[in-house]
Amino acid sequence: MGILAVAGLSAEMAAQGSGRKRHDLPNWKGDKILVPQAKAFSPEVSFNGLLAPQSTPDVQLLRLSVTNLCNFRCLYCMPMTGVPKSAHEDFLPFEELAKLVKQLSDWSGIRRVQLTGGEPLVRPGIEHLIAKLSTIPAIEEVSLTTNAALLARMAWSLKAAGLIRVNISLDSLDEERFARLTRGGKLRRTLAGIDAAREAGLTPITLNTVLQRSTWQQEMPDLLNYAASNGLEVRLIELMRMGTERAWCESEFVSVDEVCRDLGFEVVSMNCHSRACTQSTLVNRRGSSVRVAWTIPRSHPSCLRRKRLRMDAHGRISRCLMDPLKLDLCSLLNRMDSEAAQKEFDSYIAGEVPPPTVDSSFTLGRLGEKK
Repeated sequence: MGILAVAGLSAEMAAQGSGRKRHDLPNWKGDKILVPQAKAFSPEVSFNGLLAPQSTPDVQLLRLSVTNLCNFRCLYCMPMTGVPKSAHEDFLPFEELAKLVKQLSDWSGIRRVQLTGGEPLVRPGIEHLIAKLSTIPAIEEVSLTTNAALLARMAWSLKAAGLIRVNISLDSLDEERFARLTRGGKLRRTLAGIDAAREAGLTPITLNTVLQRSTWQQEMPDLLNYAASNGLEVRLIELMRMGTERAWCESEFVSVDEVCRDLGFEVVSMNCHSRACTQSTLVNRRGSSVRVAWTIPRSHPSCLRRKRLRMDAHGRISRCLMDPLKLDLCSLLNRMDSEAAQKEFDSYIAGEVPPPTVDSSFTLGRLGEKK
């Protein structure tokens, strides 16, 4: 076994323990946590054993992009001028998207749907799609990833429609840095959206934080304290080389390994055969525990570990963000009977091959438009 300890905490506090247990988290013992950190953080550890191909991938999550439009222009996501605009009428209607999700749930193990964009809240009537997805028998959870700028006035209606939880993009608690990074976003609106989500019960709330070399040392202590004070979770995301700002992305890249070391997390090797336990851990912050997860597409590419699919607003499926080959589900169902279409789908899923690197000339907003 191994122990992750937060630097600066007394041995007496660590020995006291809290008795707090959660079946889906590593064993919590006061200010120390039993976690499989070697495989998650150490750059020397090979992931080959964890990433062995499976003949029948166990797909559990569908990330459904309902639009490519967004009300932010984040540096790492899209150019200042935005992406070529599409009218929402050009996308599949919500009824069709819900039918495709139902078909995918029949064919695979999909039990959760996460709505994304662009910014999903800019698409009018998003509550109607949530309501339709919530009635699909196999779907146990509908969640949403958002910048939260519109969430303050929508949180309760989203909850009433059947939304369970939200992931919220938040890279800075400094007003000026937030505005600069989002090219005009208002921090107060995002924070108001977080407050509204908490009040409406759209929990647990996860803060998605993209790490940047020039600012993470200023940002992370404040973000962890904010998360601890408000009962939020944090996901650390490595910056990817994308689109028109690839040079900037390269200069600002910092690995999760480096961030965790410099934050004072002591990583000790341990043996663990469970994939799930490498995905997140608990960190003690001023007496409160914060669940911290990580997305590490550059330091530890892991497409074959993914238990998710992506579908864009036109009904095209991809197996990961950088998948060079998409499957047009609408076309498939129009030209084949259900049995033949499922065989084609199974073949596509089983053929998953990870990209050699997370690197694209497309912006994040344009990846969903690749044919």
